[in-house]
Amino acid sequence: MSPNIAGKVIRYFHAPPTKTGVLTKREGELLADLSEGMTYKEIAAKRAISVDTVRSHLGSIYRKLHARSRTDAVRHYFQRPR
Repeated sequence: MSPNIAGKVIRYFHAPPTKTGVLTKREGELLADLSEGMTYKEIAAKRAISVDTVRSHLGSIYRKLHARSRTDAVRHYFQRPR
């Protein structure tokens, strides 16, 4: 690992906590739809938004929850402390 990359890794793990995991109301709605097994197309139709907007919101959800899949995102969201 190069010194530059090593420095970035160290800074990442020593960074102060952020609002990671805090979802907007819309993101929570989309995640609930996702947890019900709805497809992106079904979510888009239900919420009157485009499929690309659904993808954008879900990408944000995945980043905030450090999730790699829809199952992972739903699990992280519903297992987190309230």
